[in-house]
Amino acid sequence: MRSKISIITVIFVLAVGLFTAAGRPIEWTLQADHSPGDPVFQYILRWAEDIYRLSGGRLRITVHPPGAIVPFMEVFKAVSMGVLDIATSWGPFWVGVDPVFGLFCGSAAGMTPEETGLWRQEWGGGEMIAEKYAQYNIKWLPSKLYPAEIFLWARHPIRTFADLEGLRVRAAGLSLVMFGRLGISAFWIPGGETAPALLKGVVDAAEFLSFPQDMGLGFHEAVRYAMIGPRATVVAKDLLINMDRWNELPPDLQAIVTIAISNYQTKINWRLQKLEMEALKRAKEYGITIVHIEESLAKLVRETFDKMFDEFAAKCPFFARVWESQRAFLAEYRALRDLIWPWE
Repeated sequence: MRSKISIITVIFVLAVGLFTAAGRPIEWTLQADHSPGDPVFQYILRWAEDIYRLSGGRLRITVHPPGAIVPFMEVFKAVSMGVLDIATSWGPFWVGVDPVFGLFCGSAAGMTPEETGLWRQEWGGGEMIAEKYAQYNIKWLPSKLYPAEIFLWARHPIRTFADLEGLRVRAAGLSLVMFGRLGISAFWIPGGETAPALLKGVVDAAEFLSFPQDMGLGFHEAVRYAMIGPRATVVAKDLLINMDRWNELPPDLQAIVTIAISNYQTKINWRLQKLEMEALKRAKEYGITIVHIEESLAKLVRETFDKMFDEFAAKCPFFARVWESQRAFLAEYRALRDLIWPWE
């Protein structure tokens, strides 16, 4: 009798425990790399709401703006160590950890958003990115693909290298390294602080993202010239999840997170294209002058990037693997593109 009572008691306790656990959602803390003034921040909030709804309330992700939990440039370490459960991020921020993170963005090789997505999805790029992040206890998932970045915002037009000389430039990732190699005084400050820095003359020129994000932060109110050029032909963003937190999720929740971020990526990619057109129209109405850099400067930028990557590849087999993959993909894909769509 006592044995039966003990068994019943154990079953009851386990049942209560399971019911309680099922009644409590898994709580994740996310720090975004977009400020609340950025239109993308609202999409991150909606994505978190979708996760909660699709999971039946079993996974709740609380979204915080940049710097709310950890300093902006400590996000990688925070996710790796589990201080943050999840974060939206950008690979080139972490070139100090490993230069190969700069290649994952796609712009390093001069890819378009379409080409970057294709390389990541079908040419093995995504597998290599996930492999590298996993070395740091981070689960990687692709997030969004931005249109080309503005080359630079400045008070005066910049067309040639001579126009750059002597300027103090805000830059990030491999662009920061590139400008430094060209002998330009370049340094990083957070995106949200950049427009005030331009306005006050702390920096003479600055890059950040594309028109919608830059104007959302007030770049168009600080300066009057927006330069167009091939410094960053695409911006590929990432979703970084602490690997321990990821492994704790049951398979169905892992699937929900993966499918939801894929759906989010599709929606935001098209939305960003529309926002780009709308923002360009507003910029012109606001009095912003659009300036195309000359071919000589564009060539100098491309050659500087290529030389940097060849040097990194000579020192690191993994970097060489990614770099060769991107170049081989572009050669194959663009031969097809030029054959099938010669009128573009």
